[in-house]
Amino acid sequence: MTAGLPGAGIGGLFYLASTLLLPARSLLRRVRGQDDPVTWRHQVHSVLIAVGIIGGLWLSGWLLGLIVPDEMLARVAGGERATSGVARNAIRVATLAMAVGTLAFVLVAVEVAHHVQRVASLRRRRASRVR
Repeated sequence: MTAGLPGAGIGGLFYLASTLLLPARSLLRRVRGQDDPVTWRHQVHSVLIAVGIIGGLWLSGWLLGLIVPDEMLARVAGGERATSGVARNAIRVATLAMAVGTLAFVLVAVEVAHHVQRVASLRRRRASRVR
């Protein structure tokens, strides 16, 4: 669904999420008294790149909404004329929304798998101590 749009794939969105959370992670490390290998300059640079990618995704969706003819939008909206602009707005947002939904699903699945693996590891350690 997002083929050909740089940054719209799951890897690109993971980069965006990681980059946008980098300053918060760095702040937490500094509050805890831990060293942070990433300088503020590199963080600002990375966040600006991420904002540029998000702007490019938004612009791509906006241009796609302008390019797609109203007749095609009417078919997508259920056969009615797309005079209200609802279908046009849906097409503009769909590019980013589907990729973000996929990323959220994968991140939740990875966190659940990590939790299950950690619980299984703790059980194995406890079982080995009992023996």
